[in-house]
Amino acid sequence: MHEEYREFEAKTVDEAIILAMKAFSAAFEDLDIKVISEGSKGLFGLVGTKTAKIKARLAKNPAMDVIAQAVPEGMPPAGHEEEPARQAPPQEVLLQAQEVTAEILKLMNMPCEVKVQEENILEIVGDGSGLIIGKRGLTLDSLQFLVNRIVNKSRQEPSYVTLDTEGYRKRHISHLRAMAIKMGQKAKRTGQSISLEKMNPYDRRIIHLALKDESGLNTRSIGEGVYKKVLIVPRKA
Repeated sequence: MHEEYREFEAKTVDEAIILAMKAFSAAFEDLDIKVISEGSKGLFGLVGTKTAKIKARLAKNPAMDVIAQAVPEGMPPAGHEEEPARQAPPQEVLLQAQEVTAEILKLMNMPCEVKVQEENILEIVGDGSGLIIGKRGLTLDSLQFLVNRIVNKSRQEPSYVTLDTEGYRKRHISHLRAMAIKMGQKAKRTGQSISLEKMNPYDRRIIHLALKDESGLNTRSIGEGVYKKVLIVPRKA
């Protein structure tokens, strides 16, 4: 029978994880961790201060691939340590997605042109197309999710397309990789673990891949649901 979770509480999630590591006399990668709540300093750091809480237990299989994550429909699969790439969808799927995207944009009063740029990428071009990106790409991701749901509604084997506008996807990947390297160097320099903001499975995999060959560092996704944090941990810690 697998060991039950134990609860740990500290000022921050990182500190709570360190308590768990000490309690189990185990390395970070050997623990199964769930974040219950994150710490909060409250008003002026005095009023309403909340501590961070986690649940932890020894991992069932410490060698388990920490990158594999469940992904929702319409987002790229992230189950293996590979570059975020997918097979090109059939031509009829690509054309249907192009038509569906254009129709949705028309209903949104955003008459943009949808062009096929690469094997599985549809580029949205037109005045105001940058508004489609939204905060941190959430609007573009939502539109992509919706289009793929419609396209795959009656298909037995799902086939996904990627929506882009103004080269956002490439810029976003470059930004994530640069951030991963920068935070990894900081973790090495300070000897302290660093947690990144919550991300979708596709973005998390980019972080994992960017740091997988960095000596002295481990990465792991923690939290509940689709959006989780990536924790960068120096192995000496």
